Amino acid sequence: MIDSPEFEQFNWMVDMVQNIDMGLIVVDREFKIHMWNGFMVHHTGKHPNKVQGKSLFDVFPEINQAWFRAKCRPVFELKCRSFVVWKQRPYLFHCRNVRPITGEANFMYQNVSLNPMVNLRGEAQHMFISVADVTAEALAKQH
Repeated sequence: MIDSPEFEQFNWMVDMVQNIDMGLIVVDREFKIHMWNGFMVHHTGKHPNKVQGKSLFDVFPEINQAWFRAKCRPVFELKCRSFVVWKQRPYLFHCRNVRPITGEANFMYQNVSLNPMVNLRGEAQHMFISVADVTAEALAKQH
């Protein structure tokens, strides 16, 4: 068994990514899914072994492909973040609302951040997408 502080920290990072209360997805420039965390499994019902290697647009056909590709262009080309906020578009990924307090919504309202992942050559060949559940906030604002 490997017993080093670096290995322990790596295990902590993996555990945090899988258990954080936020969706985390890694896609490449062709929008093929490389990583899918526990939040996404819980809220979509789609398991990593069913989505990894597949096109994001095949897994979520509700995403307007032309719009999303344009939204992601600065992430890959300029290496800057981009955002999708619930006030502009209620959600990017159609997820069921699983929170009992806000059970009146038919879907999860989301704030989404599109983040470049720059490799050692300074290229953004992948991006990670973070998905925050803002259903309670959205419903409060609407009432």
